[in-house]
Amino acid sequence: MNSSLVRLSFRCSKRSPRHAWLMPLRLLALGLLVSCGGGGGTTTPAPQIATRSFLMGFTPWPWDATQEAVDWTYQTIMSKGDIVSHHIEEGVPWPEALAGAPFPASYANLLAERAARTPAGKKILLQINPLDIGRNALAPLRTDAALNAPLTAPWNTYSFNAPEVKTAFANYALAMVDALHPDYFQIGIEVNLLKRNNPAAWSQYVELQCHTYNAVKAAHPALPVSVSVFSVPFFPEWSAEDNLPDQLAALGDVSACSDLIAFSVHPFVSGLLAETFPADYFERLFAHATKPVAITESSYPAQQWSLNGLTWNGTQAKQADFLNKMLTAAQSRQLKFVIWYTVRDYDQLWSGTLGSDDLSLIWRDTGLYDETGAAREAMTTWNSTLDKTYQP
Repeated sequence: MNSSLVRLSFRCSKRSPRHAWLMPLRLLALGLLVSCGGGGGTTTPAPQIATRSFLMGFTPWPWDATQEAVDWTYQTIMSKGDIVSHHIEEGVPWPEALAGAPFPASYANLLAERAARTPAGKKILLQINPLDIGRNALAPLRTDAALNAPLTAPWNTYSFNAPEVKTAFANYALAMVDALHPDYFQIGIEVNLLKRNNPAAWSQYVELQCHTYNAVKAAHPALPVSVSVFSVPFFPEWSAEDNLPDQLAALGDVSACSDLIAFSVHPFVSGLLAETFPADYFERLFAHATKPVAITESSYPAQQWSLNGLTWNGTQAKQADFLNKMLTAAQSRQLKFVIWYTVRDYDQLWSGTLGSDDLSLIWRDTGLYDETGAAREAMTTWNSTLDKTYQP
């Protein structure tokens, strides 16, 4: 696979990944550098039990735009997990979806390759999104020529609850199920950020989510269908942009049309930085959910890095402590699955294809393997938990 195909296949579109919603960390620019209880370097023991109640896995985000990197990534995540997360959100082929027509050829090839690389016996989490990367408007177009292409008329005039959008996204969701046959299906990613970024569109989005949920459940009644919400807004003491009552109301809205609630957990993109991680973070977070819970993506830096005059003092010990606390909480709450976003640091991808951009820097050093492929301390905890018998 050449590097252009790798970029099409693995969310390498200028690290459109990990979200432009950071707004270049406005909350941190406000000086919200608040400390909290619980030292970040003190490792909490992993649960000492013979079984685990949750699936464990990664996305296939590669460490470089090469065939070697793609192959290494797939081989590693298949051996180090029992679920793979296909997190796909570089636009939606809206016209084709509305017409029920085939997807653009490059996209169809991507889906076929992902399906072929996922062996029988591995569970699949499929994630799609009607929101753009900024989490404030309708997702852009996916075409053969470009990822995240600007919406053209009439799509650039449609609201989330426009009949055309509702029909197209339901058709898209059903086609994606047919392509990848997921065991869990997520029809929205970090959707609560729309409540923060564009509250006027919130009720329109909820209408779209419920329409899509009902369409998928009618065709696949046994398939768990969900959305994810970003964890940071539920802790406004470390996120000056957010209001907890608004976020809890939004969580209630999306819970009505979801079989479970999946949390996206990247706590260091807040006033916490990578200084400390509260011992009760997960207990407080999960207490807000009234449905079964999962962690749809997670990360924590294992190295120091700086951006916009701020420094994240990540270390292996802090990463291992975060992972221990997360896995302990997952067992205690009987989560459905836990996904760690990137298995290996992607320094090579960052300095090459991604052009050393600021957004991708934020997640560059969050792998459980470093950029050379050496396992970090947290990998020992991951392996010991993975080795436990899965017993839902």
